[in-house]
Amino acid sequence: MSGAPLLEVENLQKSFGGITAVDGVSFELESGAVTGLIGPNGAGKTTTFNLLSGFYEPDGGAIRLKGRDTQELMGPAPAEQFIWTSASASSLGLVGMGLGRILAGVSPTALLGGAAAGAVGGAGLYYGQATVNGVRDSHKHSRPFQLARDGMVRTFQITRELEEMTVLENLVLAPQGQAGENLLNAVFRRDAVAEDEQQIREQAEEIIGLLELDHLRDEEAGNLSGGQRKLLELGRVLMLEPDLVLLDEPVAGVNPALTDRIMDTIEELTDDGLGFCIVEHEMDVIMSLSDRVVAMAEGKKLAEGPPSEIQNDQRVLEAYLGG
Repeated sequence: MSGAPLLEVENLQKSFGGITAVDGVSFELESGAVTGLIGPNGAGKTTTFNLLSGFYEPDGGAIRLKGRDTQELMGPAPAEQFIWTSASASSLGLVGMGLGRILAGVSPTALLGGAAAGAVGGAGLYYGQATVNGVRDSHKHSRPFQLARDGMVRTFQITRELEEMTVLENLVLAPQGQAGENLLNAVFRRDAVAEDEQQIREQAEEIIGLLELDHLRDEEAGNLSGGQRKLLELGRVLMLEPDLVLLDEPVAGVNPALTDRIMDTIEELTDDGLGFCIVEHEMDVIMSLSDRVVAMAEGKKLAEGPPSEIQNDQRVLEAYLGG
């Protein structure tokens, strides 16, 4: 663990109606480290996780991924900016055409046509600019996929695999920006598409081996056990080559053998520099895996430190363990 933190959480706030779910929580997540997030039911863990991953918009505080505010990262994508800029430019062209006709002293009919074109152009320009500004200023928090593009990915307590696809197909579908997704590439750059697909397939096969799912590579995901689905979801996350992974109950309902496999995989990936934040009710798992533990209660951070300290913290014992 060295250098700047991957994720900085500063004075995070979130309320629902009159209920404060997260109240001034601050902590950091680092490369090559596992941070456990614990607390009794209603402590605010799940809300914090949803805030970190962009599924909720904070009421206050800041979340910075590699130094950049996550709300800014979830603003309009460059492609959207291009589309609206192009629309605005087209509108300006219509305005200019209308003005040109007026200045050229053309016939009354043409004059009316130019005026109409100018009006349409002006409305289009206004609408396009208003839309871009509105999306940017509102920081739409329904764009968590953009955080994944910047290196932070999450899993869910209830897995979300594509049940009618095989394990291998679920994995090869995961990477974003594949060459074959572009129609022009699919038609005119078929060799490049084939090469990209081969590289993705090799990556998927490597991850299948890492997770020891070789015997299930051609099995439909809907036929997997709960633990095997957890492994598959972890595999899909790894296909995105993230820097930071948020794991929501990674071993909930998983048998001991698969729990050990998941834990071994997390430890191996941590050794390779990947950062993890884990919400998990199994205290043995949290204390075994975590480098640091953040304990929450009633929306606040109660304590933070190495597992050995948290296990003996009287505040945690009283709030979480009933001591």
